[in-house]
Amino acid sequence: MTDASHERRRQLAVRVLLAAAVFGFACSSPGQRLIGPLREVTVISAQWDELESTVRSILQGPVATPQPEPEFKVRVGTAGKFDTYSKFRILLIIGTNQDTLIRQILGERADSLSGGDFGLLKVPNPWLKDQSALIFIARDTAKLVPGLEVYAARIRQTLRGIVLDQMAKAVYIEGVDKKLTAEFRTRYGFTIDVPRRWFLNQDHAADGFIYLYGHVPDRSAFVHWQDTTRALVPESLAVLRDRLTGRYYDGDSIDARFLRAETIAFLAGPCVRLSGVWKNDRDAIGGAFVNYSLNFRGRFYMADGLVFNPGKPKLDALAQTEAVVRTLTPQ
Repeated sequence: MTDASHERRRQLAVRVLLAAAVFGFACSSPGQRLIGPLREVTVISAQWDELESTVRSILQGPVATPQPEPEFKVRVGTAGKFDTYSKFRILLIIGTNQDTLIRQILGERADSLSGGDFGLLKVPNPWLKDQSALIFIARDTAKLVPGLEVYAARIRQTLRGIVLDQMAKAVYIEGVDKKLTAEFRTRYGFTIDVPRRWFLNQDHAADGFIYLYGHVPDRSAFVHWQDTTRALVPESLAVLRDRLTGRYYDGDSIDARFLRAETIAFLAGPCVRLSGVWKNDRDAIGGAFVNYSLNFRGRFYMADGLVFNPGKPKLDALAQTEAVVRTLTPQ
């Protein structure tokens, strides 16, 4: 069997297992509420002592905001108290297909991974509504650390997506300002959901730049568009962001020491995600930002969110702002 055939077979096995898992887990209790803060991941593994350093390096890598904060908060659970930990918002269950807990959850379906060394399953609403479970399974204990290292970026991106979905509920808890949101559709050919109590500035719309903002803490999100496509090169995109914020945000710029770039999937296509620290040397202030750049139907979009919350943690507010950015929808 060729490597490509083996990989297709393994992916099919994972999809079959995932479908079976979703079917088997569909037993949420509507009367119960989720436990734990947003951005917290509850990790359950019989091999935790051997995996702790690897898992923490994946989940708690420092994010410059500019004061470093761990990307995810981590709670460590135990299989023996799974009835309690199964009520938390986000679960990351790690083990082999022979582990008691994983076999209790998946039964013989866990054996569907026997054709590969490891697999990652995302299961929505496994025990409670709006809960998410991520299950990493390895063929044997020796494969756990190598498999986690291979899947590290995918685990982070998957958990980030789950967190952003939850943060969207927080930032839109009072709903969407339908009047302001409708203005996007009629004037600019795209929409972005404006949270209630946020404001919209359209002074530079003729230049393809608008922004919205909210307070407590101070957050803003801008959208820049061009009626042409452009190469999604991180260095070039960082220069463009500096040019825009230098002009429209009174001299803000990126602190290049902390800039991170990655390619993600957004709106069914490639998107460059920049993140890091913004600064304003004139005013001696700064904070955290996240930036999406993409091409869609012959148009280029840059959507950006930032936070200014001096002396206080910023990642929760930044995640809420990124959730707003992700509502960008070209028409």
